[in-house]
Amino acid sequence: MNNFSEKFDDYYELLEIDPEAGREEIKQAYLNRIKEWHPDKNPHRIAEAEEKTKVLNQAYHILSDPQRRKNYDRMLRFTRGKDFGEFINDEAIRNKINKAYPALKKVLENVRELYALFKDSVKGNYKLHPAHVAMIGGGLLYFILPADLIPDFIPIVGYLDDLAVLTTIMNSLKGEINAYRSWKETGAKDGFKKQT
Repeated sequence: MNNFSEKFDDYYELLEIDPEAGREEIKQAYLNRIKEWHPDKNPHRIAEAEEKTKVLNQAYHILSDPQRRKNYDRMLRFTRGKDFGEFINDEAIRNKINKAYPALKKVLENVRELYALFKDSVKGNYKLHPAHVAMIGGGLLYFILPADLIPDFIPIVGYLDDLAVLTTIMNSLKGEINAYRSWKETGAKDGFKKQT
């Protein structure tokens, strides 16, 4: 089994706030942490400070938007203390597709490509915006985990909600998916080399 390990960042821990914190508390915690980690204040560890400020910016971007925060909280509940690889891995994707009804298997083959894009991004082989990685990760979690709107054991209909979520993601990232296909064929995108 070809797993990858990528801890899901807990933005509440990162900002040192309670998950029930309000907008002002989130903003204040973000400002305090960003001042603490500003690269100018950390000349002896600039690379670490730059990476930390990127993650802090992403945390604030997600937690300050109610809809993004709701989606983030849902993913955090599913992944708390675990690696993405425990949920989203080659075997889980393969098993879910193999359990699908024959009429849906062809459509679900697109999920393999979405998973490959996600995996290459998480491993650092392909550059993808963190929000897109989170969007794909959330969709794949919804696809794999049994906590669906419509349970998968209901014939055909059980997969339609999964398919709707993933189709929405694929349509909104169509340009990025096409760029990824090109990258897979040519082996390079934005300075990243295809790793074999």
